[in-house]
Amino acid sequence: MDEIDKKIIEILKEDSRTPFLKIAEMLGISEGAVRNRVKRLMEKFQNLKT
Repeated sequence: MDEIDKKIIEILKEDSRTPFLKIAEMLGISEGAVRNRVKRLMEKFQNLKT
C-alpha cells in the first residue's frame, strides 16, 4: 500500500460514494488507476477477513 492508496482510502472514508472520476481528479491520476487500486484493496481486505 502506497501513499496514493492511503489517500484513496481517506477520501472514501469521508464519503464512500465519491465517484472514481472525482478521486482521480483530486489525486492527478486516471479513473482506471483509481478503479484498479480500489479493486485491489478490496480483494486484499477480503483475503484478510477469511
